[in-house]
Amino acid sequence: MKYGVLEVLLVSGEGLKKTHLLGSSSQYVVMQCGTKTCTSKTSTGKNEKVWWNEKITFKLPSSQWKALTQLRITVMEKDKFTHDLPIGEAIVHLRAILREGEKKGHMELKPAPYNVVLKDGSYEGELKLGFKFISNVDAEFLDDEKNFRRG
Repeated sequence: MKYGVLEVLLVSGEGLKKTHLLGSSSQYVVMQCGTKTCTSKTSTGKNEKVWWNEKITFKLPSSQWKALTQLRITVMEKDKFTHDLPIGEAIVHLRAILREGEKKGHMELKPAPYNVVLKDGSYEGELKLGFKFISNVDAEFLDDEKNFRRG
């Protein structure tokens, strides 16, 4: 069976809304790609900027990635005392990336800013994300943990 591999480079977040007024805050993101979900490491923001510099990999069977339309990224704020709170989300439409990757065998987009949408529909802050998609990868290559970490 052939697979597609979508690598998301989560670089940074800037101008993200803070839900806690006192003390420092820590943020992480939850990415949902089709039926798969991954969580980033937690990072503390200083001077309005949060750095993750983390690559998250989704390994998808060809039947799944051919029907995939979007990647949903929810920015969360960690709370020591209660439950973690969602800050906002970014939705990245993947259809063009996946189609071009299928046609050429791979597709790469350098990191660019994506707006974070709050619950009320307004925008506050942005995530810097890069993408790489490789189509028609053999299953045995995916089993090698040196090549792919998560997904």
